[in-house]
Amino acid sequence: YNAAISACELAGQRVSAKRLLAAAISSDLYSTLWEENTFNLRNLSAPVARTAVRLALDDVVRRPSKRRFHDVRKGDDFAIITGQGNHGDGAEAVVRPAILAMLRDEFGELVECREDVQIPGLLVVPAESLRDWIHRERQRRRERKQRRTSSESRND
Repeated sequence: YNAAISACELAGQRVSAKRLLAAAISSDLYSTLWEENTFNLRNLSAPVARTAVRLALDDVVRRPSKRRFHDVRKGDDFAIITGQGNHGDGAEAVVRPAILAMLRDEFGELVECREDVQIPGLLVVPAESLRDWIHRERQRRRERKQRRTSSESRND
């Protein structure tokens, strides 16, 4: 799955990458993604880690019944362990900057993410920021669905 997810991610096929990852998780692969209430990306490549965070954020909105997700209703921040880059080539952190860049580029100011100053390799998305984003995202999805429905009814 790693190679296929990475290939999709790198080719810009994000929906396909998320579907592959969801299938892999359903097959009980990637069982170490969730540790307690923390999302663990330490053993993932940057492309798979980006896909995992996108899927996790989708799941926060959708709350799937067959997959673990961060339940923001409990009031907890979304904690993401990226590690410090101790295992990569040249011991440079690869996943943390990739996740920070993805969140900045794709979500901008909509999702606040900060590096934990006490725990190196830990990113935190505050619960309040996540709740605000969920509200806006659900509204955006409803509007998109309404536009699709009205467009389909005009074509009939």
